[in-house]
Amino acid sequence: MRNARISRNWLWGVGLNALAAFSALILAMWTLERIRPLPPLPTPLPTSTPVPTPTPRQPFTYTVQPGDTLLSIAARFQVSLDALLQANGLSAESIIYPGQVLWISPDNPTPPFIPQSPTASPWSSPAFEKIGLRIREVKSPGDPAAEALVLVNEGATISLAGWRIRDEEGNQFTFPALTLWTGSSVTVHTREGRNSATDLYWGRREAVWRPGERGVLEDPEGKPVLEFSIPGLP
Repeated sequence: MRNARISRNWLWGVGLNALAAFSALILAMWTLERIRPLPPLPTPLPTSTPVPTPTPRQPFTYTVQPGDTLLSIAARFQVSLDALLQANGLSAESIIYPGQVLWISPDNPTPPFIPQSPTASPWSSPAFEKIGLRIREVKSPGDPAAEALVLVNEGATISLAGWRIRDEEGNQFTFPALTLWTGSSVTVHTREGRNSATDLYWGRREAVWRPGERGVLEDPEGKPVLEFSIPGLP
């Protein structure tokens, strides 16, 4: 009987020990589960920032001021000297003058084409369309103190050095070294005076032009380029 009691106690102790060991194993597994580090979050892929498209700067005009040079104008408007020269049909040796209008073309060295209707002149022949020169006005014909001929350039920039103006009586004016820019004009006065980029002086004391008289503009080779007549009755 005593042996049976001892056996039961021994079995009971073994069961308690097994239960305690199992409980310890469960607790250890639960603890490991709790302290296991979480997997790292995925690193987001970098997104590219869209680069804004710059708005192209539009060409514009600039009127030359006293003291300006081609290099200073290019630096002022942040364009290359080559682009400035190309946009205006100039070379590095070209001379600019106050009042001259230049194209400033930041992103496009070529000025935009603006179609224009040719303006008819009562004094000019169709020959001017080939060159772009025309007589805009003959002021006060017959009055040597006020008489003047206004020549305008509606074409490409051109050098007038050696060009001549003649009337029917053989009076002749020869142009000095002068560049006539696109859209600019020069006034040839009959009287004496000091030449400038916009005004030239024939140096005569008598009038040259009379109403109804015809005149001609010749190139340096003597080829007639433009014929015109003085308005009014002869």
